[in-house]
Amino acid sequence: MADEFQRQQRGKRPTFPLNLLSEIVLDDADAEHLVDNILPLRGLATIYGPPGSAKTFLALDLALSVAGGLPFFGKEVSQGGVVYIAAEAGAGLKKRVIAARAEKEMLDSAPFAMIALAPHLGPKRSEAAVLIADIQRQWPYAAPVRLIIIDTLARTLSGADENSSADMGGFVANAAAIAAAFNHCLVLVVHHSGKDAERGMRGSSSLNGATDCEWQLSGDDIRTVTLRKMKDDEDGLAWSFRLEKRQVSGNSGKHSRSTCVVVPETLPKPAETNAARPKPGGVRKLVLESVYDALGTHGEVMPVCEDLPRCKGVMRKYVKQNAVLRGVGNAENPKSQNSLINKELGVLNADEWIRQWGDWIWLPN
Repeated sequence: MADEFQRQQRGKRPTFPLNLLSEIVLDDADAEHLVDNILPLRGLATIYGPPGSAKTFLALDLALSVAGGLPFFGKEVSQGGVVYIAAEAGAGLKKRVIAARAEKEMLDSAPFAMIALAPHLGPKRSEAAVLIADIQRQWPYAAPVRLIIIDTLARTLSGADENSSADMGGFVANAAAIAAAFNHCLVLVVHHSGKDAERGMRGSSSLNGATDCEWQLSGDDIRTVTLRKMKDDEDGLAWSFRLEKRQVSGNSGKHSRSTCVVVPETLPKPAETNAARPKPGGVRKLVLESVYDALGTHGEVMPVCEDLPRCKGVMRKYVKQNAVLRGVGNAENPKSQNSLINKELGVLNADEWIRQWGDWIWLPN
């Protein structure tokens, strides 16, 4: 039977073609980056930061730079079509587009289009196929779509759980399908950071595992962009910008409205980092890992109390259970073991790795 299968397969075009070593070569004409050294040409990328960090302003500035073939913070771009899905700002994004277009002195013919609705891109009742078909049917430009921006992830999950690896995995799969439909273009997702900025984006780590590139925003008056991840290239670059107010007018020219545009402060260069404080080691590291795991498994919003912040915490007993499972202390002497865990929690609290009060433990903001 196996021989019969092999005979049937001879002469057929292979489903999984082999690329021989001698055939694996790079085409010098192929671009690797959508923006030189800081954004890949294809795949999945994210811009994330806290509320008010100007994520949308930066994403829009990038979008118009790509559509217009204009440098982005001094970096060359691979010009192409851009679709901006304004799932959060909706029609309110229009005045920002008008102001940025004028600032860049762009032609109206640049291949840019906006969608002012939020498609559902979660794991259930996904509208990814409808979105792809609608873009393909309506796209009027000769230039191929090279960048699709989804702003924001939360609005397109439509009730799905960001902390669920299954739900986030569904979003990632839909983003991959969208990218594949447009010759494996880049899908860029605008997302929020978690309460602890050092731990990256909000929600399940499955998104971080799937990304090819991540930009993190921080700061107030002067915003800093840090290249936290760049697959197959150098990360750790940083650049900065400020927002400047502009006035835009409606079609009649009678009504003026204010918005902001991005003004570069510095160009991408290796970030200057302060010496990182040494991370806990030994038993202390095991206890800190016990806190992280307990928060993931048993974490909940803490009760209303003047001594507790309104954030996710975990009861001390679950942390201790995890610490015991990790072999902290002498299991044959429970009293001594409990004393050691409490001592290490106290040191972690003093060093600001955790916060604790009564039966509750949480992470600093």
